[in-house]
Amino acid sequence: MSKTLNPVDFALGMPAALLRWAQSVHETVNNKLDFGTPLTQDSTGNFNTFAPGNNNGVLIRIGASGGSGNKYNWTTSTAPVAILHGLGRQPIGAHLVSSDKALTIWLPTTPTTTTLSIAPSDATANATIYVF
Repeated sequence: MSKTLNPVDFALGMPAALLRWAQSVHETVNNKLDFGTPLTQDSTGNFNTFAPGNNNGVLIRIGASGGSGNKYNWTTSTAPVAILHGLGRQPIGAHLVSSDKALTIWLPTTPTTTTLSIAPSDATANATIYVF
């Protein structure tokens, strides 16, 4: 992706509020996209809680079946886990960010403004997903 032009270079005659907005967009687009900041780690050393970033999504850690230290854990393969996503809107979907083994995730039901159900192909996997 190419970088945006710095709005300060074109600020002459631009209202201050518009300049602040343009600078914010410029800074965000130019390598400052943040999907979330890790806060704590589970017993395996993987991050399991995250502060929101400047995107409109949330990172969530789902632990293996029988595991502990995570807010969410798979129960059995193909059984969905209900996640309270906190987006305040219906999510578009979920993306698998990382996993400790081969894993496929899917949404077996339509998400709501509060809950998203995600099912795993392998409940023995630990995974981090991005809900957006």
